[in-house]
Amino acid sequence: MKKNCLNCAKEINVKPSQFERKKYCSRICKTEYQKSNPPQFWSEMSKKELISCTYCKQKILRKPSNINKTNFCNINCKKLYQIQNGHLINQHLRKDVEVKCLTCHQFFIVPKNREHTAKFCSKGCLGKANGIRGKEQYRKRIIVSCSNCHKKFEKTPSTIRKLNFCTGTCMSIYYVEKELFSGANSGTWTGGRVSYYGPNWYSQRRKVRARDEYTCQDCGITEAEYGQELSVHHIIPFKQFNGDWKKANQLSNLISLCEFPCHRKRHSKMVDDIV
Repeated sequence: MKKNCLNCAKEINVKPSQFERKKYCSRICKTEYQKSNPPQFWSEMSKKELISCTYCKQKILRKPSNINKTNFCNINCKKLYQIQNGHLINQHLRKDVEVKCLTCHQFFIVPKNREHTAKFCSKGCLGKANGIRGKEQYRKRIIVSCSNCHKKFEKTPSTIRKLNFCTGTCMSIYYVEKELFSGANSGTWTGGRVSYYGPNWYSQRRKVRARDEYTCQDCGITEAEYGQELSVHHIIPFKQFNGDWKKANQLSNLISLCEFPCHRKRHSKMVDDIV
């Protein structure tokens, strides 16, 4: 048998035994129809009450079990209400106590949980307390004399050494004059500078510069551009040959470099004082 759906009017096939009670082609159609045409018994069975949204005052239906002191029609109304009245929410739970300011000795109110941590009533009182504390700590400093210029200045006990300097300039001058980190006092000292490289040194030096076309082999600058003769560097330091100048001065062990920065860079990497 054929019958039309009450919602969409679509023709559907039904069994004779279901002709009276089958009214819709699907559950979706049944839901849509009942929403637009609610059965009478729904309103009779419903216990919902008509109330107003706390924020926008729009009327809404709510079950008695879901009615609270504040009721909202949607989440946006709830958020806007909380933003507007956030300072009033849960104030009945707040417990305030009086605390005495350590600077001005006036009483001020703080939440119970800050009773033992709140010490000052304002940033001004905190600043004054920090100033007093700083002066007390400053008084713990000891007057010492600069090891270079003998000027009196203050230092904390933990920073006093055998040598004390008032400025970085004084420290540099003292170290240079006393040669504390030069020559044999240097941690990289290897026995001093070699000043003699054998009888063939100057001829080998000329040959290397000509071989390298008077060009620095590290940065590529020429003698004409550099404005002076290039230095000739021992790839394996001369001192390691124990005075055997023939092996040390072989052309394969020599290379042309500009003095600054390339030649000095080579020596800084070697941590050596040998040309």
